[in-house]
Amino acid sequence: MKIKKLLTGALLALSILFTSVLPLPGSVAEAAPRASSDMRGIWVSYNDYAKLGLSNVNESTYRAHVADFLDTASSHGFNTVILHVRAFDDAIWKSRTFPASSYMTQNASRGVSAAKTYTYDPLKVFLDVANGYDMEVHAWLNPYRITLTKFLDPAKSTNQSRVRKAIKELSKYDIAGIHFDDYFYHSQGGYVKNYKSEKVYNKAISPAKKRTNVNKLIKSCYRLCHSRGLVFGISPQGNYDNDMNSGADVKTWLSKNKYVDYVAPQIYWTNQYGASGNVKMFSDRLNQFDRLHTNDAKLYAGLALYRTGMNYTDDPGWARSNTNMQEQIMEASQTGWDGYIMFSAAYLYNSESAQERYNFTNAGASANNTSVTKTAETIGEDSEEEEEESTGTIDLML
Repeated sequence: MKIKKLLTGALLALSILFTSVLPLPGSVAEAAPRASSDMRGIWVSYNDYAKLGLSNVNESTYRAHVADFLDTASSHGFNTVILHVRAFDDAIWKSRTFPASSYMTQNASRGVSAAKTYTYDPLKVFLDVANGYDMEVHAWLNPYRITLTKFLDPAKSTNQSRVRKAIKELSKYDIAGIHFDDYFYHSQGGYVKNYKSEKVYNKAISPAKKRTNVNKLIKSCYRLCHSRGLVFGISPQGNYDNDMNSGADVKTWLSKNKYVDYVAPQIYWTNQYGASGNVKMFSDRLNQFDRLHTNDAKLYAGLALYRTGMNYTDDPGWARSNTNMQEQIMEASQTGWDGYIMFSAAYLYNSESAQERYNFTNAGASANNTSVTKTAETIGEDSEEEEEESTGTIDLML
C-alpha cells in the first residue's frame, strides 16, 4: 500500500505537470476539486463559539476574536479550519432557509431565518479574516441533526434535498469544501419525516438499509460539491463496526470512487490503551482503516487534542505521555496518510494540553526549519481551566 501510494503521488505530480503545459485542444474545463495532501486541520465546534469569544458579540469584536483564534491556530502549524456552520439544522451564515444558530446568537429562533436574525454574516466575516492568513476553511455540517433527540429521517428524499439546499447556499461563499462528521443514524430519541414535524418515530432498520439510505445522500452531495468546485469529506468514528452499524459506510467510501474526496476517522485513543496500558489502540485502528483504503480518497487522521493531559482509566496513555499528538502525526504520515485534523479549537488554550501542543508544534517547526519561541509554560498561561470532567468513554464528535 505504501509503495502504491508513493507511485500514485509521483504519477499524479507528472500528470499535473503535463496537463498544465499541454491542455487538450479547445478544452476550457476547470480541474476537479482535489483534497489536500498536506491537511493540518483544526475543528471549530459549535461548543467552541463561546470559548473563542464569537457568540453574542458585535461585528468588530467578532472580527477581532476570529483574528486572535487564527493567530493561535497558525502558530500551531494549522493550515485548515473545519468550521461548524450547521450543527442543528441551523446556520451561521445569513440563510433565508435556515434559522440562526442559538450558539452564535441569543436572538436565534426556529421560526425566523438567519438572514433576518443576524446583523452581520458570521461566516462571511470569518472567511474575510481567514483570507489574510492563507487558511483554508471547510464548512462542517451535521446533515440530519435537529436536536440531540430529534434527527431528520435519512430515508426521506425531502430531507436529503434539505441538506443539499444548505450546501448550495454555502457554495456561494469562499469556502474550500464541505465536511460531514460521524452523526448519521445516531439520534438519542428518534427521527422525523421533515424539519417541521414534531412526531418522532423509531423504525427497526437493518445496518445495510441504513448504509443504503445514507449513501444516497453522500453520492449526491459529492456530485453537488464537485459541480461547485468544492471538495467533500467525512469524519466517521474510529470504530469500524460502529460506523457500519450506524449507516457510515466507510468500507465503500474507502474502496469506491465518487463518494468522498477524503475520510478522516476519529482515532481518539493512544497506544497505551486499556487498564494495563499495553494495547496499541491508535496503531490498530489506523492500520485497520488503512487496509480498507484502495481508492483515490485521501486519508486524514482525526486526533483527540481534547483528551491530552487528561486522566482516563481506560486509556492511561493520555496522562502518561505528553507526545501523543506528535507521535500520532508522525505515525499517520509514515503510514502514507495525507494529514490530520484535531478536535477542537477550544483546546488550543487549556492548560492540560499545553505541553502536548508545545511538543507537536515544535516538532512540526523543526521539520520545516522554522522556529517557535513559545515555551510550554507560556502556551499554558492564562488559559481557562478545563470544564469537561474526565470520563473513560469516547464521545461522539459534537
